Amino acid sequence: MNMPKFIRFWFPVGIYSGIIFYASSLQGVDIPVHVGNADKLVHLIEYIPFGFLVARAFSSTDNLFCKKNFMILSIICSFLYGVSDEYHQLFVIGRDASVLDILADTFGGFFGVLVFSLIKRGL
Repeated sequence: MNMPKFIRFWFPVGIYSGIIFYASSLQGVDIPVHVGNADKLVHLIEYIPFGFLVARAFSSTDNLFCKKNFMILSIICSFLYGVSDEYHQLFVIGRDASVLDILADTFGGFFGVLVFSLIKRGL
């Protein structure tokens, strides 16, 4: 992959990853009790663009393996970044790590990949 193409497709992934990292660095915000598991919905929504951007980048690469397997690779990346995000939150005051948050991140990434795939196929 030539450098301008690499930057065009992977730079947005890096920027959005940085936004997630920054948001995870903020001290915990109290969510009213009556909202329930609203934080899981926030995690899911936060990772939809991440999955979309990673799928876009993998599907645009010159590497045939990555191009052919962009969906599963993107979901794996969403899971791994979710794990690293939760680990990072262990060191932030007022935050903690949760397996359910990792699942929400992964499902959000999955939905982002699904949206990208539907757009790519013209649906």
